[in-house]
Amino acid sequence: MSNPSQFEAFNLEKTLILPLNAVWFSSCCSLKKKTILTQFTAVDSMLAFSPSVVDAGATDFSGLQILDLENGISSSTVQAIGSSPELLFVSFESGRRNSNSILVYDLHCLSMMTEVGDNEIFGADIDSALPATKLNWLSGYNLLMASGSHSGPSGVLGNIKFWDIRSGCVAWELKEESDCFSDITVSDNLSCVFKVGVNLGKKPWVCLGDDSKVARGKKEGYGCKIESHGSQVFCSKGGDIELWSEVATGSVKNSEDGLGDRVFRKNLMGKVKDLGGSRITNMAFGGNKMFVTRKDQQNVEVWQSSARGF
Repeated sequence: MSNPSQFEAFNLEKTLILPLNAVWFSSCCSLKKKTILTQFTAVDSMLAFSPSVVDAGATDFSGLQILDLENGISSSTVQAIGSSPELLFVSFESGRRNSNSILVYDLHCLSMMTEVGDNEIFGADIDSALPATKLNWLSGYNLLMASGSHSGPSGVLGNIKFWDIRSGCVAWELKEESDCFSDITVSDNLSCVFKVGVNLGKKPWVCLGDDSKVARGKKEGYGCKIESHGSQVFCSKGGDIELWSEVATGSVKNSEDGLGDRVFRKNLMGKVKDLGGSRITNMAFGGNKMFVTRKDQQNVEVWQSSARGF
């Protein structure tokens, strides 16, 4: 929804914390803090429409809330939220967890237009029981990527579907069984799908970074979050955020990642004072800002590009 050209990924620092409680406190009326009421004990899904409007949802509470960060106004189990320039996508799961679907709304009037991926669970059909917990719009292909995973006695299962909203049909689908994703995203600019595997990646996926951890079978991907914005990819690990970006190079020999002449490098985001903290549960982007939520914290961190630069 926002223009990534306004966003300076290498120049972000934490500038605001927005507590999600019931009133506007006088101490929060400065330019640094705002307080906005939600009905949720914790925020599980979040999408920034613009620098001043954010959608929020929770897995244990029905409805969707639209938060006006400038005026403090909020409006209505949500598993994921996504959008295109014209449409809003919301993944719902029934209270009994026996059905799920993706509803498509007109973004301008918020009226429902159509429904895709309507699933009813029958017997032991685990695949149909997986609601979409991540929704990403690919403008270059006019497709909606919907992905979800489930951990149970039989292991971790997941699926990735690319929906053609006009026809209501799946254009492409991938089922994950050997190494399901902890989180996944897609980048239109980079023409890549990125995931954090529970085991940090296995074939046919190409591993970025230290692939020796994959060989040792270390399960360090659990609980990590990954998002793309513009031409950058942001991956959380515990309370820290890694920024992955493609480095231009003309030499195949310089590649560490098995991507031919494509090389990706990572940087740790923030100043020393911003590092660590509770585990990150969500990242969203709007204008020149990044919004971050953390486990067991009822607030939203706002990361903004510094005026000073490096």
